[in-house]
Amino acid sequence: MSREEELKREYERKLSVLHSEQSRCQHEWEETKYDPEIKSEPYGCKVVGHGSDIWPEPEGYRDVEHDRWSRTCKKCGKVEYTKEKKAIKYEPKF
Repeated sequence: MSREEELKREYERKLSVLHSEQSRCQHEWEETKYDPEIKSEPYGCKVVGHGSDIWPEPEGYRDVEHDRWSRTCKKCGKVEYTKEKKAIKYEPKF
């Protein structure tokens, strides 16, 4: 067995142990916090091509902030994210 395969098996074993611990945990959540997600999005459009083949290309990319909230379990460290809100008081919905 190569070193790479050995490391891959160890990683998968540890990951399965973590998932089983988190699935059995009686979660005790910390305070929900605003944790925006930053995504790179294209802007503008220029037409480029060769001969009769043309296609649009973005002029550039910019970072755009999207609303997102997170909460972390005090016991096992599991983190959950949501982008949904409740209709009342507009609290994050998990």
